[in-house]
Amino acid sequence: MRTIASIVIVGMIASAPTLAQGTPTASVTTVAPIYLQPGAQIPLRVAAVGTALKVFREEGEWAEVEFNDPQYGRRVGWVQSKLIRISRPELQPMDLSVRDTPTEVAPTEEREAIQPQPPTGPSTFRPHTREGFWFSAGLGFGTLGCQDCIGREDGLSGGLSLGTAVGDRVLVGVGTTGFARTVDGATFSVGTLDARVRFYPSRTSGFFLNGGAGLGSISYAGESEVGVGVMLGLGWDIRLGKNVSLTPFWNGFAMSNANVDANVGQLGIGFTIH
Repeated sequence: MRTIASIVIVGMIASAPTLAQGTPTASVTTVAPIYLQPGAQIPLRVAAVGTALKVFREEGEWAEVEFNDPQYGRRVGWVQSKLIRISRPELQPMDLSVRDTPTEVAPTEEREAIQPQPPTGPSTFRPHTREGFWFSAGLGFGTLGCQDCIGREDGLSGGLSLGTAVGDRVLVGVGTTGFARTVDGATFSVGTLDARVRFYPSRTSGFFLNGGAGLGSISYAGESEVGVGVMLGLGWDIRLGKNVSLTPFWNGFAMSNANVDANVGQLGIGFTIH
């Protein structure tokens, strides 16, 4: 029994350093596609040279690694071993001296101070999250023209819109556009009130296309005309925080009926709340 107990104790002592070494890490040495599984055709992401990865295991010419996806946070995939350089903690140089005197144990306060802190979880912030209610408003410069006009007139222009997201790439709602300037002491204005669609071609980009159709109006000196109104535009959401973006934009909108027509090009900047 004593011999068996000695063998068990020696085995436990011998295995302790191995368990304490931690998970190997790796550095990408050549642009490295990361796949869901070995041999897959389409990569999850492509890691740049110098990217730091955590290695879980190796199988043949492949290694299973953890990486940080800019859209979904920490993920696990497979990369070809020849594209990375694996650093193995157990092979790092260390002091292996045998000392006769026991190492002095630090006071309790010092031991607690040097205890490693648990790693924080992956961030849940996604740069281009679009979900739920959204609101956008902006102001800028506009130019006015019409079918029979000679030249164009400048003025103040802007708009606002709101609605709900139906996915990461499509927002729907209602919106307004407007243009105004003073002519002979009276305010001349053109605007639309329309059903609005905002489309983002890429889930990972802030670029979008805008479109709407509804009612248009033109007013001057207390008299107004109403007709069909349309708008088309584009813009870019520059994230300032999790739910707020700075949004430069360009829009073109127009109204028309049997008596009058007008069109406006507007360039401005606003903000969007997602």
